[in-house]
Amino acid sequence: MAIEQDQIIAIKYSASIENEIIDNNMEDSEPLFFMYGRGQMMPGLETRIAEMNIGDSSDLEIPAAEAYGAHDPEAIQTVPKEHLAHLDLHEGLVLQGQGDNGEPVMVVVKEIHDDTVVMDHNHPMAGQNINFSVTIEDIRDPSEDELTMGIAAENQHQHHHHDGGGCCGGGKGDSGDENGCGCN
Repeated sequence: MAIEQDQIIAIKYSASIENEIIDNNMEDSEPLFFMYGRGQMMPGLETRIAEMNIGDSSDLEIPAAEAYGAHDPEAIQTVPKEHLAHLDLHEGLVLQGQGDNGEPVMVVVKEIHDDTVVMDHNHPMAGQNINFSVTIEDIRDPSEDELTMGIAAENQHQHHHHDGGGCCGGGKGDSGDENGCGCN
């Protein structure tokens, strides 16, 4: 039976790039919860689990275009260093910026020169295929409250992420919650 729009999906997963694990909740007590078809997961992962059922496991390869997109050389920007004087700059520093439509975007400091800083607006994993081992733990219909909020009940709490979250939208919150919360 196919997973349907807005159903609440619970998954356990391990994600890797070139055999290096980048995110994993397989050992966590709680799975990652998300509302299917709401853009809370990378499109390629949602597409590939669409026909899975509770208890099904699969190894999936998500091409870069369906994960974090292709690397765009035009997304590299050079800015005056004085604009970032309030920051403790170092190469590899990840900053959160704002996209053209007000959406949050991650920006990585690539190079620091005397008067300028080279910033990369590509997602740090852009241009890379991502391999998943995924198990469907649960599939259920959403409550009216979940439909209204667009968020699984398991994720409806107040918090802020400082580390940008994991690759699927999960990550550790302020409390260091190892289970992640599934928020983007």
